[in-house]
Amino acid sequence: MSFYSIWGLTGGIYIKGIGVSSGIAIGRVFVDWKEQVEIEKEYVDDVEVELDRLNAAIEVAGQEIKDLYDDVSSRLGRDEVEMFATHGMMIEDSEFIGQIKGRIITENVNAEWAVRSVADKFIQVFEDMDDDYLKAKADDVKDVATRMCRLLLHIEGSDLSNLREKSIVVAKAFTASEIVQMNRDKVLGVVSQEGTLTSHAVIMARSWGVPAVIDVSNVLDVVETGDMIVVDGSEGVVILNPDEDTLHIYSEKQREFVDFSKKLSQMAGKSTESEDGYPIKLYANADTGRDVQGALKNGVSGIGLFRTERLYMDRDRLPTEGEQFGLYKKAVQEMGGKTVIFRTLDIGCDKIPGYLNVPDEDNPALGYRAIRLSLARADIFRIQLKALLRSSAFGKAKIMFPMISGIEELRLAKGVLEDVKNDLRKDGVPFNPEIEVGVMIEVPAAAVVSDLIAEEVDFMSIGTNDLIQYTLAVDRTNRNLSHLFSPFHPAVLRLVKMTIDNCRKAGVKVSLCGEMASDSLLIPVLMGMGLERFSMNVDSILKARWIISQLGKKNMEDTLSEIWGLTTAKDVRRFCEDRFGSLKKAF
Repeated sequence: MSFYSIWGLTGGIYIKGIGVSSGIAIGRVFVDWKEQVEIEKEYVDDVEVELDRLNAAIEVAGQEIKDLYDDVSSRLGRDEVEMFATHGMMIEDSEFIGQIKGRIITENVNAEWAVRSVADKFIQVFEDMDDDYLKAKADDVKDVATRMCRLLLHIEGSDLSNLREKSIVVAKAFTASEIVQMNRDKVLGVVSQEGTLTSHAVIMARSWGVPAVIDVSNVLDVVETGDMIVVDGSEGVVILNPDEDTLHIYSEKQREFVDFSKKLSQMAGKSTESEDGYPIKLYANADTGRDVQGALKNGVSGIGLFRTERLYMDRDRLPTEGEQFGLYKKAVQEMGGKTVIFRTLDIGCDKIPGYLNVPDEDNPALGYRAIRLSLARADIFRIQLKALLRSSAFGKAKIMFPMISGIEELRLAKGVLEDVKNDLRKDGVPFNPEIEVGVMIEVPAAAVVSDLIAEEVDFMSIGTNDLIQYTLAVDRTNRNLSHLFSPFHPAVLRLVKMTIDNCRKAGVKVSLCGEMASDSLLIPVLMGMGLERFSMNVDSILKARWIISQLGKKNMEDTLSEIWGLTTAKDVRRFCEDRFGSLKKAF
């Protein structure tokens, strides 16, 4: 949700945005006044001329992307490089380019308008998705479309590779292509007037450790190159032309943040335990090699959720068994004997690749998705299970079924798994016959019968993002209902506690892998419930470890008894803020 305010104080002009990369930056502004690509719809007489213009732009854009790919390959991580490989595939994508050409031909419109209108349609589809990785693909479309339109209109692109002095860069928006070309040694911080939390540009700024604030409304109306500025990426605030007192305050905050970051870095590789010595296991969520490497660096107990659907979404065809096996085997081997829990294909609803030819549904959130789609397409399911089982011969792999609603679905899925095991035995293919099998608890029905499910699985993982959505009947992507989507709702907390209790009684391991797992206000509550395993994004591991080290397990159990007496989500949140707000302020 976009939120901002701007006010002038004696200490300067304070502008509120959204902090997306923690830290404090203090320095001079460099305004990136790149020429904006403004598109107007025009009707043309000669369609062939427009198609020739488009083809020429595609050719040049393709070469630019290739040159950029070659440049970043030698100095950036694999995931950043893969992003530009995706751009290269998009510029050649038959559906994307075909729709652009089709619009030129059928509507007799100029090429740049056709590019923009088709791109906007693709962007909207991705932005409406609730998966962060897929949301970020909207950024890829914007980047490629902007490049094509710039070439069609003969507009120079932005070049931030030659900043002369260390600066805080301010722009209307940043693309990943622009961020990646920045000289890291010269960029102290980043501020954008627009932007989304899941964009590739934001993800890259965060991975670099550059303080960044986005959605800073009207900042370009009040800032000029050379102005002094403070960027507080932790609070989502920028301060333009601060006075000496304000500069002193934020210089102290900057020093404290650096000291605290050093303290956090020292926790990498250490065991996780509460203040009173109660052990906790921290696992990482992953879907890329960078995530796996980051998990190892931070000293996790394993990968608690490896999302496998990315392999299906990055192409226009089904991944082969060999391609899947290669990915799963690599992840297992890199973890060096630590657990890797692979979630089977979790697509459907808002993320169904076109090549699956799944019919439109009136209510896709309650339709063919996750395990339901896998069971309906046993051919696809069996290939994935074969690849997963084969990877178990190389390390501690586990298999987890998503969106299980009850015993029937679980038994069907386990039945397919046993059939695949038999096929591998017949073919003499090595695998771990005792591979552990678990389920995601994302549906209220599954939480209610978690005592029954516990009798038939080796572990469970509570997926709170969907559990909240289905428990409260709130679409988490609907901005009009965002105030109702709350992990603090007593009904959500009771279902989580019920699941934890049922697993403990059955002697079954249980973890929690939704956003609740890394929420500084809810980690204490979950500890009080008896949760011993947390799985979260790699960037949250060290913060969570520090928070846990500040909490006493017994005290959290006593606190939980107070929470059960509260009746609304607002009451619970207010209680947690009063009791644990100091932990959040540390960041």
